[in-house]
Amino acid sequence: MYFYLGVNKSNMSKIIAIANQKGGVGKTTTSINLADALGILEKKVLLIDLDPQANATSGVGVESDHIKLSSLNLFDKKPLTKNCIISLENSLFDFIPATISLAAAEMAHTSSIDLFSLKKALYQIDDLYDYILIDCSPSFGLITLNALTAANSVIIPVQCEFYAMEGLSKLLRSIKSIRKSSNPNIDIEGLLITMFDSRLKISNQLKDELTKHFGTMVFESVIHRNVKLSEAPSYGMSILKYNLNSIGAENYLNLGTEIVNKNDMENEESGLGKDLAKILDQNTEDVDYILNLSKLKNNKSTQPKDDNDYSHLIGLKKNQINDVLGFSYNDPHSNTWMYRTTKSFSLIKKNYLYLHFEDNKIKDYKLTTFKMNTP
Repeated sequence: MYFYLGVNKSNMSKIIAIANQKGGVGKTTTSINLADALGILEKKVLLIDLDPQANATSGVGVESDHIKLSSLNLFDKKPLTKNCIISLENSLFDFIPATISLAAAEMAHTSSIDLFSLKKALYQIDDLYDYILIDCSPSFGLITLNALTAANSVIIPVQCEFYAMEGLSKLLRSIKSIRKSSNPNIDIEGLLITMFDSRLKISNQLKDELTKHFGTMVFESVIHRNVKLSEAPSYGMSILKYNLNSIGAENYLNLGTEIVNKNDMENEESGLGKDLAKILDQNTEDVDYILNLSKLKNNKSTQPKDDNDYSHLIGLKKNQINDVLGFSYNDPHSNTWMYRTTKSFSLIKKNYLYLHFEDNKIKDYKLTTFKMNTP
């Protein structure tokens, strides 16, 4: 199926997609600054803007009027990949810009674009770079699926808020699907915590939950909230060029070093990849549960507005209920479980919650009140 099968190259690029189905989590910021950090670490790097919004393109100072060939041309029937690459004056990496035409091409369902179009195009330059980074769109259409099919691994930026985590579960399911269909070797480079503020309780809780449940899947490097980091794109520079002494520059240099060290390891069983592969072999419902449980435990906005609303329990499994409601004896084989919900001790009035299961998941619930008659 691949025209390049059977051909060996002595120095093949590590292709990393930066992706998350949730917008505004720091994909483009990470793409630009990680590319420059790897450049400072004396690695040959190519960054590809594959987002129709072209934020990476403007973020490195490339004006759309000056673009002759863009990442869209990588999907030509006979692409000339080298011709799409431009050198940047203020950066230590090469670049392929994007234009809004990417969106039109995807919507048109051009017959020349299949899942392997980008993989074939990148094969032409596979021995020119140590790392090829791809800034993906949050929309999981044909263009982004091409990036995941071409990539060796994925970096997933996760913003320190619970709503941003919703994209993580969806992305893991997408990667699992890609593994089965077009790229059996894709792995996850790591989860990158972005916009971290150590002063906020929610940031620390989220960091602890991610580390607890995903272990070495989470990068040790964390990207803190930083004013300089948000200013740099308006000057068409990475944070390393804009303000090398900033916390943002330090964070991305640490990330670059972590990635280089991981990929230079001789022992294949150490590092992130082997642990990450295990996640993709698991049922992604477990990932959904981890994220939902984090919300239920730590985020007050997700708690029921009144004591009679338990709709947030719908869909949970039997082995997950005790983590939310606390332990209560119930017959594990029964399809109806009962919990006492009266908060204060009362001999006169007691409230009970009945949970009704179907296929081992909560389908419905009912609240009842027992009152003792008094004279």
